[in-house]
Amino acid sequence: MALFHFRTRNPGRDRETDAGRLQRLERLLNELGEEMERERDGLRDRYEKVTADAAFSQQALEEDRADATISSKIDGMTDTMIRYTERLTSLEKQLAFIAELHGRVDEFSRTDTD
Repeated sequence: MALFHFRTRNPGRDRETDAGRLQRLERLLNELGEEMERERDGLRDRYEKVTADAAFSQQALEEDRADATISSKIDGMTDTMIRYTERLTSLEKQLAFIAELHGRVDEFSRTDTD
């Protein structure tokens, strides 16, 4: 009678489980990155539109073709551009972080199988 008989899991099953987890992690990182890229791209489009509107408004103001409210509209667009720039910077940092995580997962998956 074996007093100390321990059963261990099948190493192949462990490798499959680990590989599945890494695949799920990669999918999640891809989804998050794509979500951030969509937000960034949409924000860039809106930023470019506000920038163009502000430029035309400023030109009209300088040529005295604008009414008194245009100055406050330009100020509002300037504030919007600043917020967009800050958000774009944040998204770029997040995307860099996701890219770093992708690299770490790739590195881990290569070293874990050795």
